[in-house]
Amino acid sequence: MEIEEFKLKDGRIVNIKRLTMDDYDADNNYEYVHDWLNKVNKFLALEFEKEDLERDRTNFRFLMSKEGLIMIGGVYNGKIIATANLELNQNNKKLGHLGKWGIAIHHLFQNQGLGTRLLQIIEECAKKKGVKKLETEYFLGNVRAEKLYVEKLKYQIEGRRRFGGKLKNGTYTDRILIGKIIDDSMKEK
Repeated sequence: MEIEEFKLKDGRIVNIKRLTMDDYDADNNYEYVHDWLNKVNKFLALEFEKEDLERDRTNFRFLMSKEGLIMIGGVYNGKIIATANLELNQNNKKLGHLGKWGIAIHHLFQNQGLGTRLLQIIEECAKKKGVKKLETEYFLGNVRAEKLYVEKLKYQIEGRRRFGGKLKNGTYTDRILIGKIIDDSMKEK
């Protein structure tokens, strides 16, 4: 289901759509996404190594079948070049007001406004689903994430998990926890 056409800063047009497993199965898109995630995964929580492709595909199929997962993506020339997901806590009364999101963008499409637009769409989807607060985290040192999430989109830093992640080079880093209230009735006056 196409949501919109989005014009990048450099003039390229990306189709933003709700992604399904069919999109990943078409034209070797899962392999393509897995490959570019391997190239941008310095700050991702998961590794995307070539030798783990089939295991990762199985895990991804399970993830995509989960109730309460919304996957939005950018498609350029038939290839998925960006993903943003929203996980809802629909069956948990104590956590049902929270949503958690993640985002990844192909390196050739970064710094083009696509991340901002995808996260705006995620926020819109979350509001429609009754989510009152969105949360995510990023690794300390991910300057792009901090600029986009905290400075541009006004997420608040809520905490820090010391040594919460291990980078590819073997060093440990902290995870920065951020959140944003998206329901005006919950905002402090």
